[in-house]
Amino acid sequence: MTGNHTETPMHIAAMLGHLKFVEEVLARKPELVKEQDSQSSTPLHLAAAKGYHNIVASLLRVDPEICFVRDKYERNPLHVAAMKGHVDVLELLVRTKPDAARSVITHGQTIMHLCVKHNRLEALKLLMDILGDYQFINLRDEYGNTILHLAAADKQTKTIVFLIDKGVDPNIKNSRGFTALGLLAQGQSAERVSEIMHSVPQTPENLDPSRQTVYANNMVNASHPPVGEEDKSKVKREWQNNMHKTLVVVAVLLATMAFQASITPPGGLWQDDLLNVTGGDIHYAGESIMADKYPDHYEKFITCNTIIFVTSLSIIMLFISGLPLEHLQITTWIAMLTTWVAIIFTAVAYSVSIWVFTPDSELHVTNKTVRVAVLTWVGLMAFIFLCHIVRFILKMAPKVLKFVGKASIRREPEGHIA
Repeated sequence: MTGNHTETPMHIAAMLGHLKFVEEVLARKPELVKEQDSQSSTPLHLAAAKGYHNIVASLLRVDPEICFVRDKYERNPLHVAAMKGHVDVLELLVRTKPDAARSVITHGQTIMHLCVKHNRLEALKLLMDILGDYQFINLRDEYGNTILHLAAADKQTKTIVFLIDKGVDPNIKNSRGFTALGLLAQGQSAERVSEIMHSVPQTPENLDPSRQTVYANNMVNASHPPVGEEDKSKVKREWQNNMHKTLVVVAVLLATMAFQASITPPGGLWQDDLLNVTGGDIHYAGESIMADKYPDHYEKFITCNTIIFVTSLSIIMLFISGLPLEHLQITTWIAMLTTWVAIIFTAVAYSVSIWVFTPDSELHVTNKTVRVAVLTWVGLMAFIFLCHIVRFILKMAPKVLKFVGKASIRREPEGHIA
């Protein structure tokens, strides 16, 4: 022993490939063959991982039952050999204790799952020849994935063709409702999926009409990769979260601007009192100059500014109220519409301010500039509004057609009876 580790000289020798040392230790102290190190690995685990065939054979002669010992990851020496792709060592282990190859590890994975996961096709072929019964090769892990699902997800074309040829069922669905070909279609073109299917030898099982129908359906789905409901919901939630953050930032900026404009309106405030008993202007310090000089325009400006302030505060309160409203899509659309209103009245308030404080000599130039700006603004708003209308129509059209189709189907029997 060295330090806090539990590696024995047998572990070190098996890991480094010292065959003569291993045989000498086994002759003097054979019980070391069962010792486990800090990772719960036996010397057989280490020799299998390195691919030392002779050392593996020596260890098995002492005690074949160590094939069933598991390390901290629940893997026995056969699993380790399969992961590393040492076919000769794997064959020796499997033929010694074939039952050890059928043990299931974490997440419900079999030794064949490990072969596909680590892309060890030759090791998989060996296991298929020795253990290839229908039930075992179609076992699913805790996520419902067969070895064909894993091969399809990793785009292992040769493995896919081999597994289908060996009888792995391509129609089994995982826990998310995908078949293996459905997963393959997500990253391949329809032509590529068709090429893979045509490369499968035409056995009587593959020629069965019912199976051919399933393959055909998968070909159609290949050009439209299936998206699970969970993925759709995730995209929807991400969009809503990003939109909520944007709306809150815009609302805070608009509210700040509206508040500042309310305490310091355009044109400023009177700095002193003026009391004219002769009938002239009378004003007091702190009053708005714009309200005094242009009362009609000031009323319009204050109305717009108040709408901006109230709508912005409403958006902020909506998302900080603590109610679970932000998870509803209708809430997002209401907040977006409210923001539109605030932005439109911001533009109106700006126009009122420009109109009031532009000298008469420059008014014609200003009017032309404002007119161009307004037309551009109206065009932009119309374009955005049109995009939303088109999007709404495209979204609702399939639902309307589906409803009309169902209604027509219900009317057909009545017309036939008449």
